Amino acid sequence: MASPQTFSAQVSEWVRQTESRMEMVFKASSQEVFSRAQTPKAQGGNLPVDTGNLRNTFVAGLNGTTSLTGPDAYIAAIAGSQLGDRITGGWTAEYAPRMEFGFVGQDSLGRTYNQEGNGFVRKAVMDWQSIVTEMSNRAKARFT
Repeated sequence: MASPQTFSAQVSEWVRQTESRMEMVFKASSQEVFSRAQTPKAQGGNLPVDTGNLRNTFVAGLNGTTSLTGPDAYIAAIAGSQLGDRITGGWTAEYAPRMEFGFVGQDSLGRTYNQEGNGFVRKAVMDWQSIVTEMSNRAKARFT
């Protein structure tokens, strides 16, 4: 029979490993979903890239801030995060919603469009559950 100190140490180690796994899954899953949303079509993703402006207007934030800008801003936000934090990201280009959802009709300058949406955000977010499952499996393998 294990002594109380040994059992207590075992429980403490189990808790530490569980928290480490949870943080790993949280951060890795968040990074993967943002990475997928920011992957250009030419590299197998869904983000349309012509000049790179849309990709470069990405902003990321942590717990309500949006101070990080640039195509990989989400990496810094995730690195500074802890379990329970809220990581956000988006694109500030005026035409970002059109690129995501498409646009049919005439704009304010009288130009006519019949533009299909790319769904770069929606497609990445729809993969959330499979991303979390994959990252959970990696975390289990790492700590087993």
